Amino acid sequence: MEFSCLCPGLITGKFYLEDPSGAVQLNMSKFHSGLYTESCFVLAEGWYEDSVFHVNAFGFPPTEPSSFTRAYYGNINFFGGPSSTAVKASAKLKQLEEENEDAMFVIMSDVWLDRVEVLEKIQTMFSGYSAMPPTCFIFCGNFSSAPYGRHQLRTLKESFKALADLICEYPSIHNSSRFVFVPGPEDPGPGTVLPRPPLAEHITEEFRQRVPFSVFTTNPCRIQYCSQEIVVIREDLVNKMCRNCVRLPSSNLDIPSHFVKTILSQGHVTPLPLYVCPVHWPYDYALRVYPVPDVIVFADKYDPFNVCNTDCLCINPGSFPRSGFSFKVYYPSNRTVEDSKLQGL
Repeated sequence: MEFSCLCPGLITGKFYLEDPSGAVQLNMSKFHSGLYTESCFVLAEGWYEDSVFHVNAFGFPPTEPSSFTRAYYGNINFFGGPSSTAVKASAKLKQLEEENEDAMFVIMSDVWLDRVEVLEKIQTMFSGYSAMPPTCFIFCGNFSSAPYGRHQLRTLKESFKALADLICEYPSIHNSSRFVFVPGPEDPGPGTVLPRPPLAEHITEEFRQRVPFSVFTTNPCRIQYCSQEIVVIREDLVNKMCRNCVRLPSSNLDIPSHFVKTILSQGHVTPLPLYVCPVHWPYDYALRVYPVPDVIVFADKYDPFNVCNTDCLCINPGSFPRSGFSFKVYYPSNRTVEDSKLQGL
């Protein structure tokens, strides 16, 4: 049994398994759970006859838990950062993580700062959290509801100024909380290619001066909190993968579980062909999730979900304005996530 790559047909309507030595036509019948797209690595079981591989069981490579990976590789730092060894094994950091029960991460996506109602809801949130400021606010783009036009950059700068005004109204949050900004697919940047660089400095300069504990980062980005490894990606992946499936699962109600299984089995956050999801090839390593991290935040406009698979908690906060102003709150001390929503007046 070998891992091979699923590729589109050399003949229209047919699919093939392909590796460097050649291609074999498939006749597929039974699929295991997952979203099977072109370029996925798969395991196929069946028989070969008349130059066709008749598949009676089709599945993904098994996901390897992080503990198994580290048992082989020790304290090598796969995650990134300045340390040559993984801080995940630090007993001191683990203890600090468990003792800090008040630590929490507020996660929001599609933070349209040019919308008055969005800023009003953020103000309501700040007012509620001012007595106990979160450790970190993770704000994912798009940061504008109208991301095109000649006035886009000026509007975006004014929108961040308005957000800075809000933050400064709450000194406890301004002085204690960190702010992480992950750009969305329609924010200013190099088209749809991943990974995306941070928002340009001339857009964020004034905000960073007024809110020193702010980080404008790449998409995807990686956050190390004590012993926990957190990956955040802002991309509408669920619908892209469903549109490019060889065959949609019969249980459409459980799409998030199929989606998460696919990502973790492939060890990559965008297991799609390059014409669907372009990748800046020298930086493809930034899209890999091997070993499996503790948390992956998929900031997707799909409905909010929480799915745990192979000791990895996968969170989608949903689109903040489109989902009735819903967001997620993650508590790292006990690794739980809370579904939250700001009710209308």
